[in-house]
Amino acid sequence: MHHAEALGTASRQGHRYTQNADDAAKAMAAWKATVRGAWSGVAARRLDAPKARIQFGETLPVEVAVKLNGLSPRDVCVELLLARGARDGSPVQHTHELSHTGEIGNGESRYVVDLKPGLAGRLDYRIRVYPRHELLTHPFEMGLCCWV
Repeated sequence: MHHAEALGTASRQGHRYTQNADDAAKAMAAWKATVRGAWSGVAARRLDAPKARIQFGETLPVEVAVKLNGLSPRDVCVELLLARGARDGSPVQHTHELSHTGEIGNGESRYVVDLKPGLAGRLDYRIRVYPRHELLTHPFEMGLCCWV
């Protein structure tokens, strides 16, 4: 291969890389616009009856219905934050992702997790829904979150 041919090949590959990056940026911008447009209609509610107390070693099934308002289940992360107040006052926090198990009607999807806390003591937990995409630089880059 001549030097000029090698440069031509490299230039074509560089152009293809630039084109792919441009396409990814456009797709990301379109996805963000779709999510922003739908987010005001995204809502979540508990399906199971929350237990006031859970014993150490006990499994707690948690079920949540999420109204996605036209978004796909893969566009969001449904996550449970589990905290236990530490003695020095700073909470120890663990996150558990809920799995999408299908549609339940009324435009809602079911998400579930079997929570088995590996912590003793008083446990507090909250559930949040936020947009998720592999190209986001930070999970909360869009500043959108819905709490149950």
